[in-house]
Amino acid sequence: MYRDASDVGAHWLASARHSSWAVWDEWLHGTYALVPTGGLWDVIAMPQHRLTGAAEHRREAWTDVPILADLGAGYAYVWVPTGTHTVWDVPGTTALGPLWWIAVPRPGGPQVPERRWVQPPGMFPRLMNSDALSDALRSAPAAGGREAA
Repeated sequence: MYRDASDVGAHWLASARHSSWAVWDEWLHGTYALVPTGGLWDVIAMPQHRLTGAAEHRREAWTDVPILADLGAGYAYVWVPTGTHTVWDVPGTTALGPLWWIAVPRPGGPQVPERRWVQPPGMFPRLMNSDALSDALRSAPAAGGREAA
């Protein structure tokens, strides 16, 4: 059976929830599904301008890493290895581990302008190396001329 990259990415996201069928049901009846963080991965939340500045550094580190943008709130979310929340200390960002949930649109499904995949999980989703992300955030000035915190 042939599955495209967005379908594989959707299954990967849904597998984070104990009842993965509920994720598919939420996507079927709405724009987003809730998936937990802290199990298969953690997620780093940051203002959108921080991501823009950091993405210019170590471009190879960003390959195949899921990145979600919430344009309504001005935030971006980067998927990182489980446990990152226990050591993460980059000012102006938040590590989402156990007890957090994130609303995600279905990769390859309907996207709305305020919340969309910048880089969806694809055929071979990869988690961002947390040290590389930390280095990129600390060394990059934020877009728009503001210095990173």
